[in-house]
Amino acid sequence: MPKMLDIDIENERILKEYIEGDTIFDMVKADRVKSEYAEQVKAMCKLLYANNTNIDYFPTNFVVQNETLYYIDYECNDYMEEWNFENWGIKYWSKTPEFIEYVNTH
Repeated sequence: MPKMLDIDIENERILKEYIEGDTIFDMVKADRVKSEYAEQVKAMCKLLYANNTNIDYFPTNFVVQNETLYYIDYECNDYMEEWNFENWGIKYWSKTPEFIEYVNTH
């Protein structure tokens, strides 16, 4: 089940929350990805890129609940153009050759 972490820095606590919903990966496999989901991740990117940050844009790391996209992974890295959503992540958000190859090899 997908989970999300809330971090309370002041009290040094991390709370795991479970989010019901399908991952983008599952939705791509079932041909159920909506363009709104990519728009939501692009809105995330605006904030991330402004803070010199990339996240792991692979579709298993995103869950949709009530039409809202949630990033459920914890990975954050310094921004690198080759690993941003537009150059890397988007390749796995539809049935591209990269996505199909991944499914066939994993």
